Amino acid sequence: MAECAEVEVVEFDCENCGYNHTIDGVRKREFARLGDITYLDHAGTTLYAQSQLDNYYKDLSDNVYGNPHSHNASSQLTTDTIEQIRYRVLKHFNTTPENHTVIFTSGCTASLKLLAESFDWYGGNGVAIDSSYFCYLEDNHTSVVGMREIAAENGAQILCLSLEEFTSSIQLRSLPSTPKTANCLFAYAAQCNFSGRRNPLEWADSVKSQQFQPGNCYHGKWYVALDAASHVTTAFLDLSSCRADFVTISFYKMFGLPTGLGALIVRNDVAHLLKKTYFGGGTVLVSINKERFHVPRPSLHERFEDGTVSFLDIISLKHGFDAFTRLAALHE
Repeated sequence: MAECAEVEVVEFDCENCGYNHTIDGVRKREFARLGDITYLDHAGTTLYAQSQLDNYYKDLSDNVYGNPHSHNASSQLTTDTIEQIRYRVLKHFNTTPENHTVIFTSGCTASLKLLAESFDWYGGNGVAIDSSYFCYLEDNHTSVVGMREIAAENGAQILCLSLEEFTSSIQLRSLPSTPKTANCLFAYAAQCNFSGRRNPLEWADSVKSQQFQPGNCYHGKWYVALDAASHVTTAFLDLSSCRADFVTISFYKMFGLPTGLGALIVRNDVAHLLKKTYFGGGTVLVSINKERFHVPRPSLHERFEDGTVSFLDIISLKHGFDAFTRLAALHE
């Protein structure tokens, strides 16, 4: 039997590291429920802070939040609060409502599914004149891989690339423009859920700048979907510089709660690529039961958030961002 190598044991002094040397105090104050537990599943979900929970409970105890589809004071409070939080989400990612729209979903997986179902694979013609492509990296979450089935049903060709195949498909200069009209979608993860590997956010710019030619396939209108769920858990995502067209996140990855809320963040200049068929629960201004006639609501998020949004969960995000800001200030 081979001898085991000796391992040097290094003592870790928590009192003199992180959060301005207050990490032990932060743990006792915000995460006392851990006790002697060593929590190693941060990639699965982060832990909510005690102050976040306390402030959320106080908020619900002090205020009356009604269904935002109703018309009364409590409903207006909910509507106003949701819009403030929608703005705060964008501010956190360093962008504005003029540039991006937040569509609330039940999570990153639901956001990716919504994107696959709504993406205009035909270039607005309704007829597949040119074959579109759905391309994704081999190193991807199953929720991204699952998009291929919807893409294939819509006539798209499917390409799965290894990291090496992808990097070799990026040209040093932009390719000549073509008259082809089909839309193509490239999807990748900013950070791998399994390995923790972070991929360059600059890839989005390379793909959109007509520098992307995987094999001999069509290289016309490429758009980028960025799975940022794992990335935003521990890293900043600056949407003012990242050119991804669609970004998907789950808020429990950031704040620990709520666990059934995410978002599809869409660049406003590509909003026309999302086509809606189903409507329900307030996503239309007018509908006639005996005729196939309906008028969708004008704003993007209103058209795509079917039913009553999970408004109490959305309201909890305020306290998640507050806790995030407090803890980040200690770390500076």
